Amino acid sequence: MASAFSITGSFAMRARPLQQTLRRLSYTARNTSRHVSAPLAGIVTRLQHDIHPRSTRAFDFSPAFTSSRSFSSATSEPQYSIGDLADDDYHTITDECMERMVEYFEDIGDDHDIPGYDVEYQSGVMTLKLGDKGTYVVNKQPPNKQLWLSSPLTGPKRYDYDLKHKIWFYNRDHHSLKYLLDTEISEALGFKIDVPLDGLGHE
Repeated sequence: MASAFSITGSFAMRARPLQQTLRRLSYTARNTSRHVSAPLAGIVTRLQHDIHPRSTRAFDFSPAFTSSRSFSSATSEPQYSIGDLADDDYHTITDECMERMVEYFEDIGDDHDIPGYDVEYQSGVMTLKLGDKGTYVVNKQPPNKQLWLSSPLTGPKRYDYDLKHKIWFYNRDHHSLKYLLDTEISEALGFKIDVPLDGLGHE
């Protein structure tokens, strides 16, 4: 007859692969959204209890823990508000914005050898081609007093102007035009860029 020790050891050896699977499942639960991780957490906890009743506290699936990643990406940008621009002010600010962007991206093209890279500006429309990374388009929209952007990564956005912070921002997520361009194009090009769009409209 097998000893109690050998039976326990045999069970532990058979349970070890399942425990490793549970660790992988717990990692998946921690790195998915709250709505997905909660049901998965319940399954893992029940499996843990079946194998080792004392191990049910080994992993923390509390909402505060599982949803922590969703808050870590929040930015500290100010809360912008849409300003009431006069027609002349709109054209002055947008012309300055376009001029800064075009000059900056032209300098990048001069300083770096990027296949398929090109910058064009005509009739209030800037087209920035990044080769196989896609094309960005920024254009003036005088009737709405906005700037419209098309991104190959995040699609179309409409930017309003904040008079206090003197910056163009997207009213749905309150990210600035500068933030989007710096973030997406830095990733596309493989080096950090810093589009000079702060302080537009200063006299």
